[in-house]
Amino acid sequence: MQPKFVQFYLLILILAYPARGADWRAMPYEFYTGIGTTSYFGDIGGSADENTWYGLKDLDIFRSRPGIIAGLRHFPSDYFGVSGSLALGWLSGDDTGGRNEVRGYVFNTIIFEPLARIEFFPVRDKMLLRGVNRQGLVRNYGTFSAYLFAGAGAVIYHVMPNDNLRDRQERDNIEHGMVTMVLPVGAGAKLGISNRIDIGFEIGGRYALNDYLDGFTSPFASSNDIYYLTTVQIIYRLPGLGLGDI
Repeated sequence: MQPKFVQFYLLILILAYPARGADWRAMPYEFYTGIGTTSYFGDIGGSADENTWYGLKDLDIFRSRPGIIAGLRHFPSDYFGVSGSLALGWLSGDDTGGRNEVRGYVFNTIIFEPLARIEFFPVRDKMLLRGVNRQGLVRNYGTFSAYLFAGAGAVIYHVMPNDNLRDRQERDNIEHGMVTMVLPVGAGAKLGISNRIDIGFEIGGRYALNDYLDGFTSPFASSNDIYYLTTVQIIYRLPGLGLGDI
């Protein structure tokens, strides 16, 4: 065998070594953490004309900001999971180059987001590659999963407006709280590289139940603020807790 292939195979063995062959009943929990970007869709910024291509032209890559997430997932069955997560991120918007450039509004918002959600796995741990370790146990070195999710949560936020936006807030006496509910919907995929470790990708939109994540609401607004969190994740499968483990 080629040396590079041997090194790759040994790396897979090392990653898989702590695990024992098991199905979801033996390892029904997953801890995940990830890093990615947040993208904002609201009343500040956006495309330069009314034709937004169903919102795609409102996406400003240069105003995307970092976001991080961590959570715990439980599988009560083969095809369904329940998950709780915490996320921290930033939102940003700028009227420059948009339909309302003359206003000159700019904002940055820090968000903290606790969520609970239900996940449906139409594809769960589909086998891509199998192997045998030094102890003769079968290892699932390559698996693929895909899922959809929806849920409910909250977002705690702090808005930092520029001078133009702050003047508008004072003139219109715009007051808002620092917390609101959000409704998340999204999809994700996981690639298993050992019996314990997966690499994941997830994108999810959050629909806020107020219109003040940017510190401003327009009289012409047709919906509340929306933001997306897109992350690449490391997922670690945890063994189930039996009575003897408590």
